[in-house]
Amino acid sequence: MTTLCLHPVYRAVTLVVTAFLFAVTAPDAEAAPRRGQPAPAFKLFAINGQPLSNEGLKGSVVIIDFWATWCPPCRESLPFFNELHRKYSKQGLQIIGMNVDEGPERELKNFVAEKGLLYAIAMAPRKLQDEFGVRALPVLYILDRNGVVREQVVGFSAQAGKVIETNVKKLLAE
Repeated sequence: MTTLCLHPVYRAVTLVVTAFLFAVTAPDAEAAPRRGQPAPAFKLFAINGQPLSNEGLKGSVVIIDFWATWCPPCRESLPFFNELHRKYSKQGLQIIGMNVDEGPERELKNFVAEKGLLYAIAMAPRKLQDEFGVRALPVLYILDRNGVVREQVVGFSAQAGKVIETNVKKLLAE
């Protein structure tokens, strides 16, 4: 019973601390790609060894989601992204979970296996976080088939999920 009462307080404290930490180390706000601009270039590997790059993703609608295992709204979004992957991956949607945790990759692999995540997960280097202007978590970018940023969504809620899915369906239809 006490845990349920404290949960909103715990979540609020976590969000405030997260916002503070990102504010203290915030990259230049101008670094974040804006709607209509190409996403920053990247080449990295998913934790399963799959190569990931802008060039390799051209032709797909892409969600790049910056998240952390310790972030409550990020954790809430994981089942949503799994379902989005199930519904739209065969139509050309690629989801990349860019994890910002600083722990060892094996811990992330264990977390991903425990949660049954189906989409690509990669550890996001600090340089890439800076290039995307990551200042809060979660934050995601929706890219069109040409790698151009069409939408940015900060935070996660049921309403944010509706916005994300609406944008994905629209871009898949283009």
